[in-house]
Amino acid sequence: MAQIKLGELLIKANVLQESQLKAALAEQAKWGGKLGEILVRMSLVSEDILVRALSKQLGMPAVNLDAVQMVQPHVKAKIPAQTARDFSVLPLQLRDDGKSLVVAMADPLNVRMLDELRAVSKCRIIPNVAGRTSIARAFARIYEQNHELEDADTNFKVVDAQGRTVVKNLKDLDPAAAAATAPRPPPAPARPAPPPEPPAARAPSAASGTPAELLRSVEEVQRKEVAALKAMVELLIEKGVFSREEYLAKVKR
Repeated sequence: MAQIKLGELLIKANVLQESQLKAALAEQAKWGGKLGEILVRMSLVSEDILVRALSKQLGMPAVNLDAVQMVQPHVKAKIPAQTARDFSVLPLQLRDDGKSLVVAMADPLNVRMLDELRAVSKCRIIPNVAGRTSIARAFARIYEQNHELEDADTNFKVVDAQGRTVVKNLKDLDPAAAAATAPRPPPAPARPAPPPEPPAARAPSAASGTPAELLRSVEEVQRKEVAALKAMVELLIEKGVFSREEYLAKVKR
């Protein structure tokens, strides 16, 4: 029995129109890529609908990774974290006395990927279908608890108009961290107190802030900008504009 095409399946399910399918196929012909991911990127179908359609098309179980809160350590150890990230897969369960490994995959028909997973895990691979962004969310939750994303947010440079590095790391803006790591200067010898200035000679404190006040002001601006950037990145990942792996790979360059 011939396998029904994904586009035809979505049209029969009344979740896609023929004109939308033609637009997605034109995009695929122009740029390449998988039709399902193009449909999601063009917001023509949701990732959840795509996963269910692929499950029906391939006769393969679909898995809801948002309901998976943990994976046993000995199961995770079957596939190195870097391999899981690169292949957009997630190990879920061992079966047959550890001889078979159930994995969630965004591309379950990729023969080369299945062969490599079989080689690194020393198990027969049982693929389940899952969305690429849901795999990325589960990977961050189960493997990393978002530590890597937080590290990436703190490791970037700020340069001035001449291209000179002003800030290499956000931790440089944290006075508490700087105070903890900076060497303490020797105490200055005690000096006699100077005579008080006449009232007219004193500059108003509001007109000229101290260096510490200026530093706190800069820090507050930087914190707000980083928080806004992080929120924007999370929103773009949630919308499927790009994946968390693509973002992390970009900021590590």
